[in-house]
Amino acid sequence: MEIYKLKRDDWKYYRDLRLEALLSDPEAFGDSYAETVKRTDDEWKEKMEKTTSHIFVAREGDEYFGMAAAFQEQGEKIAHIAYVWGVYLRKAYRGQGIGRQLMQSLLDELQKNNEIKKINLNVNTKQVAAVKLYESFGFQIAGTLHKELKINGEYFDEYAMEKLL
Repeated sequence: MEIYKLKRDDWKYYRDLRLEALLSDPEAFGDSYAETVKRTDDEWKEKMEKTTSHIFVAREGDEYFGMAAAFQEQGEKIAHIAYVWGVYLRKAYRGQGIGRQLMQSLLDELQKNNEIKKINLNVNTKQVAAVKLYESFGFQIAGTLHKELKINGEYFDEYAMEKLL
């Protein structure tokens, strides 16, 4: 098993894993599968070209089964903030420490940038294991965002979490 930072040419692996995540765990993400699947190849490639984005994946050979991503905010007043998004691990690989390895790789990468002083993320309040993982890395719940997601008529709350560097 290898944790690997995706490069521009790896956009298809990112696309496939992201679409799988949206189908498998729709309550964990703000994007919907129905909207995301309509993106063009160029739109997927564009995501990979941003120098302020970091996408790490877990893979075994050609099988990609987990990811964790972040981007650095843009703008004079918020460039010190990074935002974690798209954390996903295929169900068969959960509970083996792979999610921890993905998050550690991502956080190590973010901490190389001396400009970043804070890392934010949102997580569904019902995803107890994910909340515990983030807390183990020093993230704290800053507040609860009520009815943040609506999926098939059901509302979900999210925790806004932050980690100061």
